[in-house]
Amino acid sequence: MDEIVKGLSISQGIALGVAFHFIIPEELIPEQIISSHEIEQEIERYRKALEKSRRELEDLQKLVLQKGSFEAASILDTHLEMLKDPMITTEMEKKIRKNQKNTESVFQKVIGEYQRHFNENHDTFFQERIPDITDVSKRILAHLIPSKKFDLKQIPKGSILYATDLSPSLVAEIDPEQIIGLVTEAGGISSHAAIIARAKGIPYVAGVPIDKLKNRSPLKMIIDGDEGIILLAPTDETWENYERKSKKKKAYYQTLQKNADLQPHTIDGEEIELYGNLENLSEIDPFIKQGFAGIGLFRSEYLFFTKKYFPSEEEQFQIYKEVLEKLPSHPVIIRVFDVGGEKRLEGGKTGEANPVLGCRAIRFLLKNREIFEQQLRALLRASPYGDIRILLPMISDISEINATKELIEKIRQDLKKENIPCKDHIPLGSMIEVPSSAIMADVIAQHSDFLSIGTNDLIQYVLAADRSNPVISHLYTPSHPSILRLLKVIITAAKENQKNLILCGEVAADPRYIPLLLEVGIRKFSIAARHFPEVKNAIRNVDLKEKKKSPPARITR
Repeated sequence: MDEIVKGLSISQGIALGVAFHFIIPEELIPEQIISSHEIEQEIERYRKALEKSRRELEDLQKLVLQKGSFEAASILDTHLEMLKDPMITTEMEKKIRKNQKNTESVFQKVIGEYQRHFNENHDTFFQERIPDITDVSKRILAHLIPSKKFDLKQIPKGSILYATDLSPSLVAEIDPEQIIGLVTEAGGISSHAAIIARAKGIPYVAGVPIDKLKNRSPLKMIIDGDEGIILLAPTDETWENYERKSKKKKAYYQTLQKNADLQPHTIDGEEIELYGNLENLSEIDPFIKQGFAGIGLFRSEYLFFTKKYFPSEEEQFQIYKEVLEKLPSHPVIIRVFDVGGEKRLEGGKTGEANPVLGCRAIRFLLKNREIFEQQLRALLRASPYGDIRILLPMISDISEINATKELIEKIRQDLKKENIPCKDHIPLGSMIEVPSSAIMADVIAQHSDFLSIGTNDLIQYVLAADRSNPVISHLYTPSHPSILRLLKVIITAAKENQKNLILCGEVAADPRYIPLLLEVGIRKFSIAARHFPEVKNAIRNVDLKEKKKSPPARITR
């Protein structure tokens, strides 16, 4: 009889193989006092370790780009940025000089401070960045303490790798033909390791107690990433059933890739617009190749999450300008910083009892006006270079929209006095992702130029179910009647006020929900580039005229 273990679906797909326990033993780092004349030698040794780490990451980045994994390349870019962080460079050198101890021990303490800084931020976004810090620090330490580096090629072909956790750069190095699936105890849907696994098409299930797998080698295993389960020691019949299912899925995806350039319209000819979610400039080319309506969501907070500080106005301006110049004929919707109240600022307070319901997103920005003004100035300065639109996250009341409008007008007047060009009007949108804004969508629409539905948070708040928690993830149901009712409320509000409406979030990229979303009235979707072929295919297989003849989508129980 099959032994089924329920976990959290991180990356969809099916893998059939033999389990391989991946573990790297921790190095013991002795603390040694160094003489004053050895200090410069230690600093030089540290600089060489940084340089070797940088070259290693650049080589890995080139490799993943050759294989078309733009998301993996983007994440490795953040690792390269971390190597430039003052805490890793100048602060480290200062501490070596001050402490007069061997570089390894000083470095370990500095990284420990960095990790504590992120650990204190209970916001999931920052919690899931900790593996990146650990990843980069281990890479540097490997060059400071030369030891035999584990070669992934030593893992037998067709293995399903299981571990307590996996670093992003390790997942980037994986050859999907060799390591066909991943299982971990830790890890969340939006972690960098998860993003890379999805980009590479590697089935991945997290939230699985590793104790269930230890000391059972060799162990045949099946990963069902679609259902978020693993099957241990499956029967021959189960194995054969999953083999057939896997072959069918692979053939299906090959067909989708061939038809990637087809237009997204329904069988009865209704045109649907697909926009792209953007986190890094390297992701623009895949959108252009697949045909897209514009950028529906540029997550601007990705500009700084590897740093201890927010980017300057000039840094932001240059990035926004570059995006707009690359997409001169497409609208670009830039969401202002969507960060939690737990983000530590220099001299700022930390610690909130419940950060998910605390000072985050627009609340944080209106409370920290200097940060908000810097970003708005950069956005207004970039406006002459293209069709830029501003999106406000986590709007819960019209007072937040009005306060932002006043701030924008003040900045516009300031720029005019400084003879800095900017557009007289930039469309300002509201993100509907909390119950209050969904219920008041008609009023929100009257005060906004467009609306964007953030399904990830909306579903989570309405159903009171954390999607990253494997214990209750089954309660996170996008097709729940309450969600469908709210979507209809928002769609009606947008139509009556003649405002554009875009749907963002993971549900927009899930082909299973596309027919239902089209039926309730969604016509614009914003998704990551990797989802375009499958979502297009789902759209092209819907006949809305036929659906109108049949009973409407059930929204009551």
